[in-house]
Amino acid sequence: MKVLITGAAGFIGSTLVATLRNDYDVRAIDNFSVGHVRRIGDITVEEMDVTQLEHVEEMVCGRDVVVHLAGYTGIPACENDPEGAARNILVGTKYITEASVRAGVKQLLFSSSFAVYGDAPTHVSECSPVAPIGMYGNLRAASEYVLLAARHLDGLNTLIFRQTNVYGKGVTTKRTVVNLLSEQVLKREAITVYGTGEQVRNFVHVLDTVRAYKLAIERGSGGLYNLGSAETLSVNDIVRTVNDASYHLLGYQVPVEHKPDRGAGKREIASTELVLDVRKVQRELGWTAEHTVRGTVEQMLAAPATAGAR
Repeated sequence: MKVLITGAAGFIGSTLVATLRNDYDVRAIDNFSVGHVRRIGDITVEEMDVTQLEHVEEMVCGRDVVVHLAGYTGIPACENDPEGAARNILVGTKYITEASVRAGVKQLLFSSSFAVYGDAPTHVSECSPVAPIGMYGNLRAASEYVLLAARHLDGLNTLIFRQTNVYGKGVTTKRTVVNLLSEQVLKREAITVYGTGEQVRNFVHVLDTVRAYKLAIERGSGGLYNLGSAETLSVNDIVRTVNDASYHLLGYQVPVEHKPDRGAGKREIASTELVLDVRKVQRELGWTAEHTVRGTVEQMLAAPATAGAR
């Protein structure tokens, strides 16, 4: 089976390429605006851009499966560059989707975001209302509608993962709150908490994330799924987890500094309670999260010591 992965130099994309390359004919592309990995095992990441229609037509040609991961992945980037974000996320998705229909692609998988729910109710399932509150969430929601239209009008088998906060270490790393706080503790830097620290997020490890994509490809699945874990933690929970792991593994803790909330123009989810319903992905794909925040933090803190002992 021939698989195209866009955004292949990124955090999720590079790890997905590494996961699939031994079992599939993988073509990896990226515009290298963020990611910088040029080679993953025996796979060369080609420099192409999903916002260039001529690039898109060529990259999907002959592919059975397209995994579309390219596009801005954070609130600040979208708020600072709304025009670029609209082209990068929405226009790129439209180009990929329409080209996939023309090329006879059998399955198109898309990485959406929990941000489409906005300030969601306490219990969030795939049936919860879509009510994004910022540019990033709105663009992801609009991209979903592009895929759903292609599914209903053109018969394209589309799958959408509404991912929560992806953390951990794959081929590359990303400065998520879990990764960042672990790095600060290793450097013995004080941790800064803005506001109350009681705002919560759901967390899913990058290795669990790419395993969900692999399962979906193997099954030829379509549909809409929340992709997260049972771990919904506040910033304060993560601070305590990192400092406690540091105390037991490294023998020290770092101070915690509290500062006023910097604010994000009310464009970030501020909920202090959340139950994420992931029963659908568990039931239909046979997927469940295997990694934990605590276990990942311990691995990150232990890694430098292990490396130094070699």
